[in-house]
Amino acid sequence: MVLNEDEIKKYLAAGEIAKSVKKDSRKWIKGGELLLDLCEKVEKRIEELGGAPAFPCNICIDEVAAHFTPPPGFSGTVPPEGLVKIDFGVHVDGYIVDTAFTIPLSPRDREIVEVAENSLLKVSEILKAGVKISQVGEIVERSVRSRGFRVIRNLTGHEIDRFNLHKGLSIPNIKTFSVEKFRKDMVVAIEPFITYADGSGEVGEIENTYIYRFKHLSIDYTGEFSNIVKKLHNSFKTLPFCERWVLNRFGDIGKESFKKALEYSRKNLTFYPVLVERNRKKVAQAEDTFLVLEDSAINLTSEQV
Repeated sequence: MVLNEDEIKKYLAAGEIAKSVKKDSRKWIKGGELLLDLCEKVEKRIEELGGAPAFPCNICIDEVAAHFTPPPGFSGTVPPEGLVKIDFGVHVDGYIVDTAFTIPLSPRDREIVEVAENSLLKVSEILKAGVKISQVGEIVERSVRSRGFRVIRNLTGHEIDRFNLHKGLSIPNIKTFSVEKFRKDMVVAIEPFITYADGSGEVGEIENTYIYRFKHLSIDYTGEFSNIVKKLHNSFKTLPFCERWVLNRFGDIGKESFKKALEYSRKNLTFYPVLVERNRKKVAQAEDTFLVLEDSAINLTSEQV
């Protein structure tokens, strides 16, 4: 895959929006803030800057690692000493960047955030075409273990394509023996997840699911609720979506009909259950999206660049 000048400009534009939103939203994370308000504030800011959310803003607290976005009417708040992860994506005409950061509201969690961010920084220093993808996991694992923490081994980074947040290539955060290499013009998200030494180093699913995605750009669903399914598919394509987006966007779709439409079209959908550290230990996350070049990589989403 070779990106043309227009495609690169769109990735860069999405990245600039993400940087601005990340800088602003860091200031919003305070004890007592409604999680629903924070997510909607992030998504609104993306739109104000000329982008579109690539997926529902995730806000995951403490042992919750991924895939939580507040449902409509959710009244949960940021705990006063929470370890708060904000994970969001921006797209411009389907060209996506994905980024995340962690805010420690307790001084006891500052080091785990520093270790996550430092491991991401170390990876960024070696990224370029020709580098083995296995080197990412080796660097992250070595960096994290040297500080006395554990990597979440069953969460990975990923390749990104137009309207496709997870193209198929996984980028492990632990040492592997893959010989696959990064290629020029690849767009990849690198995202270390780490936990404390007494954590299991793995996440597991819980029953709650709030985020969904259509598997394909075209679907042949003609059953009950087909009008709702087609409306959702036309709106979100293959990008993830959530119930609150649907209820806010479509006044003629109610909560019950939305749930039934999901169930009836299950074979066309991917469901994303909430992921929690198996030992219920806190998790920190750091993530940036990179455009791989011949001799380096552009960090599209880092505020430090």
